[in-house]
Amino acid sequence: MTQFDMKVIPFEAVLNFRDMGGYKTRDGRIVKNGLLYRSAALGKMTPADKVRFETLGVKTIFDYRDEHEARNNPNPTFKDAKYIQIPAKGNHAFEMPTNTGGHNFYKVVSPEMFRDFYAQMPFNNVSFKKLIATIQNPDNLGLVHHCAVGKDRTGIGGALILLALDVPEETIMQDYLETNIYLRPMVERMAQAIQDTFNDHELQQFHALMSAREDYLQAAFDAMDSRYGSKNVFLEQEFGLTTEKRQQLQENCLC
Repeated sequence: MTQFDMKVIPFEAVLNFRDMGGYKTRDGRIVKNGLLYRSAALGKMTPADKVRFETLGVKTIFDYRDEHEARNNPNPTFKDAKYIQIPAKGNHAFEMPTNTGGHNFYKVVSPEMFRDFYAQMPFNNVSFKKLIATIQNPDNLGLVHHCAVGKDRTGIGGALILLALDVPEETIMQDYLETNIYLRPMVERMAQAIQDTFNDHELQQFHALMSAREDYLQAAFDAMDSRYGSKNVFLEQEFGLTTEKRQQLQENCLC
């Protein structure tokens, strides 16, 4: 069993739910378990899933989905958890595949457009600004952040959290790419369902867009460096994470 396998919390009807704890920072500290979780949407939870969820000590559910997505697959409510829903997609023209447009998303959105989507998401993003503000208050932790499948918007959100905690980029990339394992059964089912109506190029594009790809997240990392010169300056300028605030966040979340 790898360190990644140990992070997965098995639910009957929630995909890609993982504890973000256990990662080593550059100075050798460890992200605490039970404070930060990443996931796909929670709306299909079974009664057993809800019982399991309530054992995790989640105080904040942070949802990156658009209004339409959240209405179509609403999250369950939990008496001890507050719910924050702020769309993280930004002003990209395309609709997310769980939104109106559905399968046509995979025919009209190219991997190049998706790389650009990743490169734009970290900047001037109201959702991620609220996320980083939220995790700085220890009373809001444990926090689970999620989008539809826990790959793209959650991938950027997870990267921002781990960067702020000073986890190395290589580890952050591994955490992101791990999504491919946990989404594989869903992707295979979807591919089976569309194979008769998609040509070969469209199927290739579908798989490219349904994958967590290194070049997608790298586009975001590269954009941070090219716009700000370093990720430390990026975190300070975009999110107000001064040295003191980062130290306090790390004090709260690391051991």
